[in-house]
Amino acid sequence: MDINVFFKEVGKKLFDKEFFIGFTAAIVSFVVRLIVCVLIYIVVMKILKKLSSKKIAQKDIGNKTLNVFIKSVIGIGIHIIILTLCLLILGVKESSLLAFFGTLGIGVGLALKDNLSNFAGGIIILIFKTYTVGDEVSISSHVGTVHSIDIFSTIVRTADNDLVIVPNGNIVSNKIINYTQTPLRRLKIIVSIDYNNDIELARKVLEELMSSNPKILKRPEIFSHVEDYGSNSIDIALKGWCSNEDYWDVKYEILNSVKPALDKVNISIPFPQMDIHIKK
Repeated sequence: MDINVFFKEVGKKLFDKEFFIGFTAAIVSFVVRLIVCVLIYIVVMKILKKLSSKKIAQKDIGNKTLNVFIKSVIGIGIHIIILTLCLLILGVKESSLLAFFGTLGIGVGLALKDNLSNFAGGIIILIFKTYTVGDEVSISSHVGTVHSIDIFSTIVRTADNDLVIVPNGNIVSNKIINYTQTPLRRLKIIVSIDYNNDIELARKVLEELMSSNPKILKRPEIFSHVEDYGSNSIDIALKGWCSNEDYWDVKYEILNSVKPALDKVNISIPFPQMDIHIKK
């Protein structure tokens, strides 16, 4: 084919009246559909914000732990639905859309396998009620109260007011201690004394010190025993029971009083030391 004839035919098609009408109609149609998609997104987001401000989800669920979790799941689900609806409005075919989401799902699944594990962990935590918001827990060596439970993680507020974010997948695969689920908690304090001191006297003083605290329960009884014979000291374990909410107050009160009580009966708390013998 002659090159001049080719460009002549192309120019004829480009400046054809029907072509311009069809092209303009397609652009107008796309712009209108795009505006409709934007309006749908804005309206849905405003409705969700209004519902959230009224705390409808929290009233219906009645569980503070589920509130943040379900709101985040619903938010992601609604965004996916809106995206699908907008693509259909813009003229994307259903078959192409299914193929797209299928491919996207495989890619996301491979890229976010750890996050999927965290998501599954969050579901397990909520179903089995391992802990709820406000519980005092020990998670991944972090002790504090549960601040919130999200889709992928749990936030723990420590005694230092630090917010520690722990992935849910790590939580369900490791040890969890929930102190709030038991009303009583045993207090254990290790006190070291010198080898020259009287063990029975030290135990008696420590037991009297603990029993004098009004927050310590009479039953189960307070008791003490030798925990270990160390290189520089004898370690005595002092044990008693108190309510869970009084645990930390009682612990610090007794720790502050241990040394003054032992000083009154001339029982010393040794410090690490080393004896060196020089032979000539």
